[in-house]
Amino acid sequence: MQMTFLKKLAFGAMALGACVALSPAYAEDDEEAKPAAEGEAAEGLPDMAAKPEKFFFPLVRCRLIDGCSVTVQKPQASNWTVAEEGRYYPLGSTFRVEPAANAAAKAEFAFGGKAVLKATNAVEFATEEIEIGGASRAVLLKNGRFSLDLPRTLPDGLFAVKAPFFACMNLAGESLFTYSPTGDGDEAVVRCVTGSMALEGRHYKIAQMRAANQVRIRTTNDNLFTSLRGESGDYVVTLDQGLVQDKNFETGEVKDVPKTLDFSLSPQCAIKIFRRKASTDDRMIVSMMTFNPSGYILNRCAFAENRANVNSGELVVPDSIPLDASEKKGGKGESKAKDADAEAEAVESVDAKQDDAAAPAEEKEEKKSGDSDI
Repeated sequence: MQMTFLKKLAFGAMALGACVALSPAYAEDDEEAKPAAEGEAAEGLPDMAAKPEKFFFPLVRCRLIDGCSVTVQKPQASNWTVAEEGRYYPLGSTFRVEPAANAAAKAEFAFGGKAVLKATNAVEFATEEIEIGGASRAVLLKNGRFSLDLPRTLPDGLFAVKAPFFACMNLAGESLFTYSPTGDGDEAVVRCVTGSMALEGRHYKIAQMRAANQVRIRTTNDNLFTSLRGESGDYVVTLDQGLVQDKNFETGEVKDVPKTLDFSLSPQCAIKIFRRKASTDDRMIVSMMTFNPSGYILNRCAFAENRANVNSGELVVPDSIPLDASEKKGGKGESKAKDADAEAEAVESVDAKQDDAAAPAEEKEEKKSGDSDI
């Protein structure tokens, strides 16, 4: 009996010793496994940080309606319905805000937690319909005035404001838009309050507008005339000047390369772009002019789209050419470069005067002698 008990005791001691001997190995395995797990977690953190931040909701939320009525036309619908505060609406919807009488109107539409469109007067705008899961958002200008408040860290290409003939892209920060259809086209005032944006239209683009920069854009319905006028701040407008031929003197190779003009648009400076369709095809014949604040021409060129052999290059413009048509007629111009039609008339008149001055004296004498004979 005693021997059996001692044997059991000895066997238990041996088993305990074996467990103690093996425990460091298990501890080492745990210590090796722990850093590996920590390493996996550490490697997982950058993946989580690399995920793009969600700036926008899948739908547009009518966040606030105060002192006004808001109606909405959903995509593919023909009727307008009353919008409800706090409700979400699909992208592609069109909204109208009508202020109530004797009330301070305020309406807000949230594209995301920090992306909000605000209206304080009558306005109509549309949201652009996108594919399911699309990351970008766009607002289409219809009529009225609204402001946009977007994150200052919003990446390029995620938000745009579009008009029929130009688009504002890469918006970040706060911006203000005023758009109104005119009898023969439209007129828009774009202001970058804070942050930055880019703007692009046919034959011109602004790579970056900064805080307090403002531009007024007028375009005709047929897009045959565009006027840009600086109203606040200084920024560079890159103007298309067609194609020119570039020759490599080492190899003799000649190729067509695009030519541009960087023009600093300051307050009261102006850019005028005239277009007409070519008689042979659908390409445009473009005439472009820039004016200083006093209304005098600084640059002038004409070209055909995608034709290097139809390009006037930079035309020499005398410093004494006034822009105001009233000065041309001997009157006193109250404000220069205010009406595009008057500007075009003045330029054409100057061209006619230059042609008359360049006419041969013999031709004029023959004309006078012919009149006397009659």
